[in-house]
Amino acid sequence: MKIVEFDKIYLSYDEPNAEQNYADLLTKVPWAERVHGVKGSDAAHKAAAELSETDWFVSVDADNIVDPAFFNLDINMSDPAVKVYGWCGENVVNGLRYGNGGLKLWNREFVLNMKTHEASESDRAQVDFCWEDGYKNSSITFSKSFINASPFQAWRAGFREGVKMSLLDGIKVPASELTTRVWWHNIHRLKQWSTVGSHDENGIYAVLGARQGVYYTNCTDWNYVDVRDFEYLKQFYDSNVPDNKHNAIELAKELANPIQLNTGINLPWLDEYQSKYTLDLYNETIELCKTYRG
Repeated sequence: MKIVEFDKIYLSYDEPNAEQNYADLLTKVPWAERVHGVKGSDAAHKAAAELSETDWFVSVDADNIVDPAFFNLDINMSDPAVKVYGWCGENVVNGLRYGNGGLKLWNREFVLNMKTHEASESDRAQVDFCWEDGYKNSSITFSKSFINASPFQAWRAGFREGVKMSLLDGIKVPASELTTRVWWHNIHRLKQWSTVGSHDENGIYAVLGARQGVYYTNCTDWNYVDVRDFEYLKQFYDSNVPDNKHNAIELAKELANPIQLNTGINLPWLDEYQSKYTLDLYNETIELCKTYRG
């Protein structure tokens, strides 16, 4: 099947770069539809499924800029067990490339019948889709995720991943067992989120958010399921995030000690030069790996 044949649905909520990114998408697929302002990830995706006129549809998150090459993609859809195909998104702040922020091709009926996030009936599906059955992920990157249009947007992205990368298949484990039980890829991503970003204007808030996500999930009795509620996260941000960068940096540094004591994860603070060097080295390594693999 050809990706271009499926409906494209743009999902936005309150992202400060949503209008700009939607305009960019329309230059590539002028027929793309939009779902905006629906509360709850499960409800938003159901709204997209209801809007779709094709049996499968592509979702594009509002912080994404899509590579036009994606729309020329052919995909083998012969496996009936697969209900969602996913591709990597490249985070412009820390360079990470994985499912977060990536493009997805959904089976419409699957979405209409799924129960995730606010509609979840299982522990695994309370804060994300990807731990449920029926997902097939590709290592190829077809979009860039711009999470840094405002301090709050950057913080929320970091906080959500700080929480989710601390979980084992969507479920909390004892903090002392985090590094031995959670998939090493997610521990690596957790470290990258929690250290790389101070070179970017709002990247500091992504780093702070990630550290606060790790801290509140593993060092307190905070209910990690609340990470799925965007209105709650805005209230949390207003109450727990300093309104200037200096204080935000100091808080991020302070959190490193309790995180290490409880989880064993060491999170050094990288200044803007160290952060940019780490990002460049990370991106260079990825490109070298592509070359080596041919």
